[in-house]
Amino acid sequence: MKNNFQSHVGAEHLLCKLTLTLAFIPALLSAGEVADITAKNLTASGVERADFLQPFGSIRARYDLGDTNGFDKSTLGSIRTRVGLMTRSLSGFSLLVEGENTYILTDRDKYRPYPGYPPSNRTVIADPENIQLNRVQLSYESEAFQSKLTVGRQLIHYGDHRFIGNVGWRQNDQTYDAIRFENSSLDNLKFNYAYLAQVNRIFGAKAPSRGLQKWDSDSHLFELEYSGIENHKLKVFSYLLDFSNSAANSSNTYGMELTGSSESCIGDLQYIFTAAVQKDAANNPVDYQAYYLRGQVAVKRDAYHFGLGSEMMTSDGSGRFLFPLGTNHKFNGFADAFLTTPTNGLIDTYAWIGTETYGINHKLSLHNYQSEELSSSIGWELDYVASKQLCKSSKGILKLAHLMGDNGQADITRASIEINYSF
Repeated sequence: MKNNFQSHVGAEHLLCKLTLTLAFIPALLSAGEVADITAKNLTASGVERADFLQPFGSIRARYDLGDTNGFDKSTLGSIRTRVGLMTRSLSGFSLLVEGENTYILTDRDKYRPYPGYPPSNRTVIADPENIQLNRVQLSYESEAFQSKLTVGRQLIHYGDHRFIGNVGWRQNDQTYDAIRFENSSLDNLKFNYAYLAQVNRIFGAKAPSRGLQKWDSDSHLFELEYSGIENHKLKVFSYLLDFSNSAANSSNTYGMELTGSSESCIGDLQYIFTAAVQKDAANNPVDYQAYYLRGQVAVKRDAYHFGLGSEMMTSDGSGRFLFPLGTNHKFNGFADAFLTTPTNGLIDTYAWIGTETYGINHKLSLHNYQSEELSSSIGWELDYVASKQLCKSSKGILKLAHLMGDNGQADITRASIEINYSF
């Protein structure tokens, strides 16, 4: 068993090095050099190789501050680069390969990259130094059958990322070694299925434990979406998660979601209603059943948008509703206090208002947190986000968050500023 595991790790390491080498070649060549090289190759279906292979990439520079009451302040300057190659479709087939590197610019002792590991006196900012193969996927798309099959290491996100996402806020994506099938051949119906063999977590390939690096998975994701009602979509889903090295996150979740829009006297309305039940699965040591409910209404009027909503994740005293694969930073406040649902459950009641001035998008949000099981206050949080498109290929983002904790919840302040560039 040990030799097989070592062989697997060695092969994966070799594949990663080879792919990263290939992926970074386009960044080292000028556009003219690429054209000179590829023009000499044979054409594919009448398209020159220079058009068939498409280099792409991105650079993200960010400065983070995290300050939790009772801990030392964390500060982090980091830069993430991604470079890849993708092909245009050839008889329905396409290939994508992407390498990724995160480099720490500031003092590595001034922040905590991994939960549960030192320096334990600092706030976690989950962006460790990392270099790895981010994606390598082969896709086949059939227009006749309105279907697409994708195999390999890939991004998967459903809907607004609440249950299944890629945690795009972090420097390192959450990716999946998976087989994904999508079909929309029936009128007003869209079917999604994915089999997850491995979850590659945001803590990267250098994380100090295998559980932080990746989850060994035997999981199935099902979604069926109906759009035959004007301006509405109804989705039913089941996420059957089985992680052999993270048994506490093994669960079966079944639910439905209705999204819709309509015009009103106060502006354009958009609304979301979600309900789900979750039970323990596989080797989860806890026998539990928990529920999730969400209702949200948003209004867009001229240059303004505003709304309110509430999320509830219940606890039965043994277990609580969890989102092991969600992009959880998007929900329950940017202070990241509730990336995992508290033991006694959570009710998050929130409201926001946003607008655009001088090309800058502003959004101000307010959260009130309650313990679902104990019906007691956990605290209030105020969030602010500003973003501006600096030019066609670059964007700046500022985020500020302050949580005023209650009944044992610590106060947390977070701030970040970043510049994104893509090509």
